[in-house]
Amino acid sequence: MPGTILSFLGGATAASLLFCGYLIWKPATVKIHRLTTPLQLSTEQASNGLLPVGTTLYYDTSFPEGFSRYKIYVNINRMSLELETLRDPTMIDPVDAIAFSQGALLKLLRNHPLTRKDLDTILSTDYLTKDEIKEVLSEFVASK
Repeated sequence: MPGTILSFLGGATAASLLFCGYLIWKPATVKIHRLTTPLQLSTEQASNGLLPVGTTLYYDTSFPEGFSRYKIYVNINRMSLELETLRDPTMIDPVDAIAFSQGALLKLLRNHPLTRKDLDTILSTDYLTKDEIKEVLSEFVASK
């Protein structure tokens, strides 16, 4: 009888340890989003970047203020960057990614090479009205 109880307790302990190990070391689920339309990138200093179609955004967290934080991974080849230590890890300076506005699209057309496919994708979203699209294209043609 005591051997049966010890065997049961040993088996229960082993099963509990295996289950706890699984919970601790199981691979975390990663949620992603692949962009179907380009997004405008901006910081406090500038607003002239473009996040292209197909970019994978890795979900990080959502905030009560109504925005979500995503991560992207960038490969930098054969170029050493000077690294510095971030004293306060909570002081993150994120880049904002938003849908293109009329003014931002016109600025992008003037200053950056944009493929026809990218332009078609931006124009096919519901972010700009047909009148805004006509105005952007006529201003762009007039400026050339």
